[in-house]
Amino acid sequence: MADAGKIVVTPNYISSYYGLKKERQLHKFRRQVLGSKRTLVTFLNCLECQPYQGEILFASATYRDKKEKSIPAPPWIYDLGEKVNIPKPSIPTVGFVGNVEYPSRLNSLILRYIKFSDSMVNWMACNLFLNRNLNLGLRRLIARLVRKKIINEVRKAENLQTSLIERKGDFFSLPLAERNRQRAEYIENIEKNAYILAMRGDDNGCYHLGEVMSAGRIPVFIDTNKSLPELRGMKWEDFCVIVPFSEVHRIGDYVQAFHDQLSDDDFAEVCRKSRAAFDQLLPHNFVVRILEIIAKSTN
Repeated sequence: MADAGKIVVTPNYISSYYGLKKERQLHKFRRQVLGSKRTLVTFLNCLECQPYQGEILFASATYRDKKEKSIPAPPWIYDLGEKVNIPKPSIPTVGFVGNVEYPSRLNSLILRYIKFSDSMVNWMACNLFLNRNLNLGLRRLIARLVRKKIINEVRKAENLQTSLIERKGDFFSLPLAERNRQRAEYIENIEKNAYILAMRGDDNGCYHLGEVMSAGRIPVFIDTNKSLPELRGMKWEDFCVIVPFSEVHRIGDYVQAFHDQLSDDDFAEVCRKSRAAFDQLLPHNFVVRILEIIAKSTN
């Protein structure tokens, strides 16, 4: 620490330390840096966590909330590579492959005895304080309620042609051959559909969003009060169907309205913008934004 400069960067994602069960050492390090009057820069990745006073924390799970102190950053995952251009379909094709069940004994017990209204689920999904204080098991209950609601509403939308594959359980605990099969199925679903659902899981982030954009497809982003990273020269609405979770029962209307305004050339341009936005958010490009934020915060 004596040799450290004015700015100290936590060397890995916070989630990595939790995965190794080294969170106590992590928090000791963070307090030590801040106690030395240095600026601490931390990357959270896929957890719900509040920054310490004086810490610059970049997170993929963020909220549009006056109490939000984390800075929105993309979840850096796989680049699927821009796929072969897909022509504009006559009927909007909507795909999704992902976990919906999040099975656990606790969640099954809660769902057996408690009936959650739509307004209650919306409040739980969008609330910063609640999500930052619930443990992972209870946030998975939120994920299950949110995702089941979305999938059910998409299936009801008669104007959409859907390809929805629901999964449950832990993908990473599966045998390698089955993981490879499911991954290939996931990528194929993105390739063959024009629109792909992107929604929160057990935190208010969305890995799926970045992978959909990397393939040059149009995300149907279900907004649970999420603060997204700023883009240069474009807006998320330019290439993304944004559906407030409270309006998910009208998802067919949102997708159709977006689809109807596009000519064949416009559709191709929107797909191009989706990929271009992903390129902006890649680490070697987004790091410029990170350095600007750090410089502004330490001046």
